[in-house]
Amino acid sequence: MQMETSSAPPRFAVGHRVRVKPENRDGNPRTPRYIRGKTGVVAQVHGVIYNPIDHRGTYPPLYSVLFAVGEVFDSPSRDQLSVDLHEEWLEPA
Repeated sequence: MQMETSSAPPRFAVGHRVRVKPENRDGNPRTPRYIRGKTGVVAQVHGVIYNPIDHRGTYPPLYSVLFAVGEVFDSPSRDQLSVDLHEEWLEPA
């Protein structure tokens, strides 16, 4: 099976602040609703992950992004939450 992948290098690097788009109609629907619209920091760049179920033809880079739990859930928590997100869901913060 021939796989077409993203030809551009990852747009973000470890330490970049990113915002999760509130909506992505054409992309991967698996991004949790509670994280949409929130801002976090890229903790790891996984690169392109072959995932034909959610992406067909072009496979965007995958990132682990850290979010402050207190900001995500409006609580006094000082914990952090790590969420794996494809590049199509992220924009610079």
